[in-house]
Amino acid sequence: MAPIEPDPAAAERFDAADQALYLTEVMAEIDAEVRRRRASGDLPAGLEQELDELFLEFSPVGLHGKARLRETLALVDGSAYVDVAVPVESRKAVGSQIKRLIRKSMGWYIGFIVHQIVKFAWSVSRMFHVVVDHVEDLEAAVETQRTPELPASAVPANDPGSSWWSAEAVTAVSGVSGRVLQAECGNGSLLDALLAAGVDAYGVDPIESVIEPAVERGLDVRAESVLDHLEVVADEALSGMVLTGSIQWLHPNQRHRLVALATARLAVDGVLVLHSATPESWMAETSHLMSDLAPGRPLHAETWSHLLADHGFRRTGLTFGGEDRRLDRVLSSNPDASAINGAIDAVNALLLGPGEYLLVAVRER
Repeated sequence: MAPIEPDPAAAERFDAADQALYLTEVMAEIDAEVRRRRASGDLPAGLEQELDELFLEFSPVGLHGKARLRETLALVDGSAYVDVAVPVESRKAVGSQIKRLIRKSMGWYIGFIVHQIVKFAWSVSRMFHVVVDHVEDLEAAVETQRTPELPASAVPANDPGSSWWSAEAVTAVSGVSGRVLQAECGNGSLLDALLAAGVDAYGVDPIESVIEPAVERGLDVRAESVLDHLEVVADEALSGMVLTGSIQWLHPNQRHRLVALATARLAVDGVLVLHSATPESWMAETSHLMSDLAPGRPLHAETWSHLLADHGFRRTGLTFGGEDRRLDRVLSSNPDASAINGAIDAVNALLLGPGEYLLVAVRER
C-alpha cells in the first residue's frame, strides 16, 4: 500500500472533530490492508506474534496506570495461544516435503501437549484479568479518599535549637557513643548544640532550602525525609534519634513504619527523643489549613509510650512544656465556685493545658 501523505495545509484547517474522523479513516485503511495481506499470505505465520513480543521487550514505557495494564494484558492474551501449524516452507522441494511429513506424523503428539499448554495459558490469562480488575477497583477506592497535600507554606518554621526542650534533648543523648540522627533539623541549630556537647550528630530535612544555613556552616545534613533516610540505614547503626516536626502529624501507616524503622536502626540501649505538640494545643492553636490537610494529628504522650513499648522501648522521661494557657480556678468563696471550677477543669482538659511534650525512651530489646 502506498504511504498516505497528509496535506499540512489541509490539516490546519481541520477542527478537532475532523481530525478525529480523519484518524479513524486512516486506521480503518491500515486495518483493511493488514487483513488483505494476511489473507494473501504475505505475512508469515507467527510474524505478528513475534513483533508483539519484540515491542513488549524493547518499546519505551509510554503508557501509565490502567492503559499500561490493559495494553500488557492484551499482549498476554495474544501470547496465550500456541500455533501447532509448524512452517514447512523450504528452498528445496524435498525439504518442504520432509517437513510436511514430520509435521503430519507428529501432529497428534504435539497437539496433545499444546492443548494442555494452551489450557494452562488461558487459565493464567484469566487470572490476570481478575487481578487487573481488582487492582483497578482498589485504585478507584483509594482515589476517592485522596486529599490535597499539605502545602509547605502552611507548616510553621521550626527552630529546635532555640526551643524549650533543646537542652533536655541534648542531655538525653549526650551519653551515647555512636551516631545520633536528628529528623527535620531545619537550620541546624540543635545540631550545633549536640556537636558542642560531644555528640556525633547529623540531620535530615525534606526541604532543601531550609538546610542551606547548616550546609554553609559545614554540618552533616541531607535533604531527605526521615522515613526515606531510615530505609537505607543499616540495622542498629544509630545510637540515638531525635524526632520532631512533621513526625507529629504523620499518617497512621507512616507512623507505624517510623516506629518499626526506628526500632531496627537503633542499637540496643539506643535513646529515642520525641518532641510533639499535645492534641489539645493542636486543635486550639493550629491553623485550619494545616489541621484539615495534615495526613494525621499529634498523639497523646501515653499513646506514644504504648506504641514504643510494643516495640521494645522503655520510657525514661516525659516533660511537658511550651505555652500553658490553662485557666485558673476561682476561689471557693465564690458561691458558684463548684460549678464554675467544673467548667474550667473541663475546658482545661479538652482545649488548654501544656502545648508540647518531650518523651525520652530507651530501646531494651
